[in-house]
Amino acid sequence: MEKEKIANSTIYNQVRTILVQGIVVALLLSLGANLILSFRQENEARDQSLISAAQVMANAPVLMDHIDTKQANEYIKRTVDSVSSIDVLAVYDPTGEPIAFYDLASGSHDVSQLAPLSEDIMDNLTQDDSTLLHNSDAPSGTDRCAYAAIYSTDGKISGFTMAGIYMRSIRKMVFLTLLSHVLVGVAALFFGGMLSLRLSRRIKDDLLGYEPNDFRRLFLQQMDILDGLDEGILAIDKNSTVVYLNRAASDMLRISVDEAIGQPLKVIYPRSTIARVMRTGKPEYNISLESITHVSVISDRIPLRRDNQIEGAVAIFRNRTEVTRLAQDLTGVQHILEALRAYTHEFTNKLHVILGLMQLKEYDRAEEYVLRITQTRAQSIDYIRDRIHDPTIAALLIGKAYRAAELDIRFSLDPASVLYGNGQFMPVTAMITVLGNLIENAFDAMRGAPTDVPSEVTVSIREGARGLLLSVDDTGPGMTEEVKQRLFERGFSTKGEGRGTGLALVQEMIEAYHGTIRVESELGVGTSFIITLTEQS
Repeated sequence: MEKEKIANSTIYNQVRTILVQGIVVALLLSLGANLILSFRQENEARDQSLISAAQVMANAPVLMDHIDTKQANEYIKRTVDSVSSIDVLAVYDPTGEPIAFYDLASGSHDVSQLAPLSEDIMDNLTQDDSTLLHNSDAPSGTDRCAYAAIYSTDGKISGFTMAGIYMRSIRKMVFLTLLSHVLVGVAALFFGGMLSLRLSRRIKDDLLGYEPNDFRRLFLQQMDILDGLDEGILAIDKNSTVVYLNRAASDMLRISVDEAIGQPLKVIYPRSTIARVMRTGKPEYNISLESITHVSVISDRIPLRRDNQIEGAVAIFRNRTEVTRLAQDLTGVQHILEALRAYTHEFTNKLHVILGLMQLKEYDRAEEYVLRITQTRAQSIDYIRDRIHDPTIAALLIGKAYRAAELDIRFSLDPASVLYGNGQFMPVTAMITVLGNLIENAFDAMRGAPTDVPSEVTVSIREGARGLLLSVDDTGPGMTEEVKQRLFERGFSTKGEGRGTGLALVQEMIEAYHGTIRVESELGVGTSFIITLTEQS
């Protein structure tokens, strides 16, 4: 079952295809070269055999002085039978007429199959006193023939001899060559298949059992996931060379990924101490990085081991600036701190007034001023506390009231407001985030308000049996339709860089508790944010 699974796998098919193609190409090249060499060697050997056979016959005593047809036929038959490289032998008289003949293929002695020798062949043999390779006047089907002159003991030409070979001998040689290569090819393919099976198993083991395409897809998915993280990741090998850097780490270190990969760590991050964990073998957590100054970063460093040997290290960077800001937004700490600062500022101003009256010895007026502001603040606090029964939300509104007074903005709570503070529709922490951001957004809007229009911010909190209604209204300059469309985009702000997260966070909170938020705005009149939350079944 395991063999069948591997045999049908993609990696096996790829390896097998490559090996088969290599074997086939090698066989074709080898076959071509071998056939060329074989033909050349065979031609040379064949011609030499034919010439030798023709000369031997020409020097045979039985043919030199007196050619007896019967004896000649017997002699040439024995010669053809005993010499494997000769298929045909023939003897001619001095005039070129055939007088003896033997064909190995048919066993025929019929000299009528032969034509007389041409004048050209006889002239060449007579003049050169040598052998001649020629194909004319040969029996039909012969591929090559050799001729020689027979000289008698007195030195006169007494006849001619011919030795020939048929095409079937050439075809036999080609067939045997091809057959040998086919057998070699079959054997090579068999062993190549076995090797491809072993190689594919080894490759799959190295790829943890995955096919190459699956492994590549998984690798790219993991790279996309790592690049999508807000945490920065930097990995080095045992030589402190950077082998991986994701997008977040690239942004924190202010270096591109392409420039960092393959570079020594000290080149791209000179003050880094990441390599220290490779020496100690112990991980380090929550290390504050003073070497990165443009953001607040904490880092974890972990040595990478394989087979109990340290092969590198990985560092994880977390941007503490963003985490701290989000935590403040979520808990309302920032809003409370701003309210306390505003209260302190206003209280200091009141003390300055009292100190001035005391220095002027206006003691009665100083007492009256203290009683008046004390009564006013008490009434304001009581007014909010009577309607908002949750102390945290009440404290937020009181702090915002002080902040509004500092900014010369009239801040008021709708008299119909009521909040029981049981968190039925939204937890208190979420409500702090929503109200705090909307009120601060309204305060910011007042900076662009017309000077002839009173700056007012009104908050309404109405909780009933079936839902909760929150609204924050301002008399600011209002918003254009384009701004309204992009109002809740994270990072979008008309107040400059580094802003644009508050309203996006508000929308996320509202959606998390299945509420709705509506924005009504008119240029020159103001803006209203209206939030509705209902009980979920």
